[in-house]
Amino acid sequence: MKGKIEWIKVSAVVHSTESREKVSQAIANIFPFDFEIQISEAKGHFGNPMEYLEVEIKKSSEIKAFWKNLMNILKNEIETLLETLDDRIDGQNVLHIRIDKQRAFLGDFKLSNVDPIAIKVKLVVYPARREKAIELAKELCTTS
Repeated sequence: MKGKIEWIKVSAVVHSTESREKVSQAIANIFPFDFEIQISEAKGHFGNPMEYLEVEIKKSSEIKAFWKNLMNILKNEIETLLETLDDRIDGQNVLHIRIDKQRAFLGDFKLSNVDPIAIKVKLVVYPARREKAIELAKELCTTS
């Protein structure tokens, strides 16, 4: 299959009731290498203060290491991931994986849409058709 991962973005919201250190640790538990978190101030729906934490991975060696680690820590969730790939790839061929933030802090990794750590994976395929992106995602999820 011709294709690659161009970049990966890992992000999470720190609500005013949460500790930035704990959310940062939850993110760190997914990474097999050192990284830098970008922090942005934000406001919630009701004007409550929040922070947005994001890590962007662009180096191919780091992308490979991160992906391999992600597939390893999500090994019990791969079947669910494969079954829901169609819903997880958007019109720009970005694969969306969401992991339970609270459980990730404890080193337990489960897919979840509720207050998650969001992982966006930009898939580049030739030709750039959605079906090709889904094929690449299946391949990446089963061969890593």
